Amino acid sequence: MKTSRIGIKISYTIGYILAAGLLAIFGAFYFFHDSFAAVITISMITFASVMAGVTFVIQKKLSEPLHEIVRYINDVPSADNRVEEARIGDKNTELYEICGAINTIIERINDASILLNKRKVIELQTVNQISMAMSARFNLEEVLKLIIDLATNVLDARYSSLMLLDEDTNELTIKVSNGMAEEIMKKVRIKVGQGIAGTVAYEGKPYLSTNIEQDPRFKKAANPKFDTKSFIVFPIKLAEKVIGVISVNDKKSHDIFTQSDLDLLNILASQAAVAIDNSRLYQQAEKKVEELEMLFSASKVMSSILDVSMLLRQVLETCIHIVFAKAGMILLFNENSMQFEVKTSHGPIDARCTYEFRIDKNSDIGERMVRDLNAEVVSNIDENIDFADLTNYLKFMVKQIICMPLHSKQKLTGMLLIISEANQNSFTMNDVNLLSALSSQAAVVIENARLYEGMKDQFLSTIRVATNALEFKDAYTSGHSERVTEYAVLLAKEINLPHEIIEHIRQAAILHDIGKIGISETILTKKGRLTDEEFATIKLHPAIGDSIVEPMVLHPIVKAGIRNHHERWDGRGYPDGLAGEQIPLGARIIAIADSYDAMTSNRPYRDALGMDKVYNEFIRCGGSQFDPTLAEIFVKMLRRINNIGAVAVEKKEDEQQAASQAPAPQQNTDGKTPMSVISSPATSERKDGASGAAQPPEKAKENAELK
Repeated sequence: MKTSRIGIKISYTIGYILAAGLLAIFGAFYFFHDSFAAVITISMITFASVMAGVTFVIQKKLSEPLHEIVRYINDVPSADNRVEEARIGDKNTELYEICGAINTIIERINDASILLNKRKVIELQTVNQISMAMSARFNLEEVLKLIIDLATNVLDARYSSLMLLDEDTNELTIKVSNGMAEEIMKKVRIKVGQGIAGTVAYEGKPYLSTNIEQDPRFKKAANPKFDTKSFIVFPIKLAEKVIGVISVNDKKSHDIFTQSDLDLLNILASQAAVAIDNSRLYQQAEKKVEELEMLFSASKVMSSILDVSMLLRQVLETCIHIVFAKAGMILLFNENSMQFEVKTSHGPIDARCTYEFRIDKNSDIGERMVRDLNAEVVSNIDENIDFADLTNYLKFMVKQIICMPLHSKQKLTGMLLIISEANQNSFTMNDVNLLSALSSQAAVVIENARLYEGMKDQFLSTIRVATNALEFKDAYTSGHSERVTEYAVLLAKEINLPHEIIEHIRQAAILHDIGKIGISETILTKKGRLTDEEFATIKLHPAIGDSIVEPMVLHPIVKAGIRNHHERWDGRGYPDGLAGEQIPLGARIIAIADSYDAMTSNRPYRDALGMDKVYNEFIRCGGSQFDPTLAEIFVKMLRRINNIGAVAVEKKEDEQQAASQAPAPQQNTDGKTPMSVISSPATSERKDGASGAAQPPEKAKENAELK
């Protein structure tokens, strides 16, 4: 039998001692030669015998069994971790029990090693997935969903949620969850310091509970839907600052959460904090780029609009859209009334607001705006004396109003009011800064547009003076350009042309006969039929008009309306002989309006045509002289307007009979007398008070074509 190392060492030690003893005995024998030596010798022999017995016992009872155990342990991998009965012997011996215990210990160590390796793999996978999310620069919602899914899968949880801290309200709100209803997510708002999640956020320390009902800090009944009462709530911290918490509940395996679960969630929360911060920074950068692009786009659009009304609407709609508000309005300062008056509004606002709501310059908000030129965010609208009346015109509950000054060269010219609804988020400082940048630019553009409009009004006034002077020479043509303008604008609105194009058509209609300045007064005022030579001369007036306005900065639509309003659909018109859709739309519209005024005006050689005759002429000449589609639309419009006018006249007569004082003349929203009263042959009363108007000489010849 093989001797163990322990037995060998003991035997060697005893041998050394015996050898030393014998040497000592022999030495003493030579020195003393008496009985003492015999005693020593006997003692040494006895000691040696005892030690020999001890060595034998150690070898049999300790060294050899230990050797067998070592041999068994060395053979374990080849024995599939099972006791080899043939080697160990009797199962009833202590050796068998020792080996069995060792086998169990080995199995547990192996299991723990496998579990630890799995945990390490999971940890590495978790870190890797979050790192991939950060490098991919997902948006915040995607990153949060990834984090909560990882927490749920890694910890084998049935329910989980991730809450972020709203620094403005100091509340935690659920952003993503697994196993939680959507309506619950929207309702839950937890104050920092309150409840389990609030306490974790306040203290910045994780919390692991094996049983919430027995927890000394949070003694409460467990949710009955949870199989276990164990949970973990872990803070998400960025540079020691809590930005949210992760909660996991109820393991699918029905086990309780352990310290190893807590350690794993610690790794995930640390990585999550970095991922969330990166996503926020990325989104902020994207938002900033989007805002700059929006500002640039809005600036470009605003700079291209010179009509003040259209510009105000564009500015307002852009401002409402950019901060996701509900409604808004722009007020401009009126130096005569010393009030800020509503010029345009957008959103669910009563139309009366435009005419009734005002802000005095000497009001609290007015004085602050004039003095400081700084924006204000107004809350508690009902308690604000300057805006309390505004709620009467708003068709929704108001949360806040941003009051933004519009100023140019340090002079307040107006106010921009942006209004949010009660269920919307509060305005942020970023919203205010964004509107401030946009309003500063808008104020300059609005001021430029107002200056341009003033110049345009002066220009049009000058042109009106010229056309009026021209028409004044002939009583029958007085007011012709004004009436043609009104008819052309009505037809343009009927076909839903954009406001900007309608304004160009308005200018063209006013100027359409400006070229007659270059025609001899003798021809223009001639009572009889024109000669061919005279008619050829008067046909030059569109080209002359185009030459007159050539140096002016006019839109192409305006110039085309002046030059081409005598073109015909069949190509037989002048001066360019254009046909069909080659003729600019504005010129086609003015041609119809011009002819309508000629047909419905009294002439020295005939009375105004009846409306039925007018309708028939337009239908008959559609496709030859006029654009057939426009002619049909114009006739339908005339029928509708005249029917309304007839009802209005009948109602007016009834009211005159019933009242002692006649009511005021019917007015359109723009302050002009309705077209049905102006143009209907049933009444010869003109807008300018004239009883009739003569047809221009060239119209006498043109009407020969119509008839």
